Amino acid sequence: MNMTQLDKWIHGYHKDSYQPPKVFVISCTDLSQYLLAVEYKHKLEPLKVNDEPIHFESLERVKEELTRLGVERAYLRLHNAYDECGATDGPLYHDIELSLVTH
Repeated sequence: MNMTQLDKWIHGYHKDSYQPPKVFVISCTDLSQYLLAVEYKHKLEPLKVNDEPIHFESLERVKEELTRLGVERAYLRLHNAYDECGATDGPLYHDIELSLVTH
């Protein structure tokens, strides 16, 4: 999904039953980069600019971008390091809610 599509989705006209998109910050075990994705039709779609996925070097930069877009809630998805090594017992990932509201 292009970043402009998410922006229009968040700021467009909405019915009373509107549910904001569920935004995920994806990270692998080394935590060196973060990728943004949106849940769309029960699948995660990476956010892109010019057809390239957006990567961030820190969680602070991710939070700044999400706040700029008007996203109020996002989830940090941490993948299980043992899953990357082929272990099959246990969850594949863990989601942690990120606080984006500034006081």
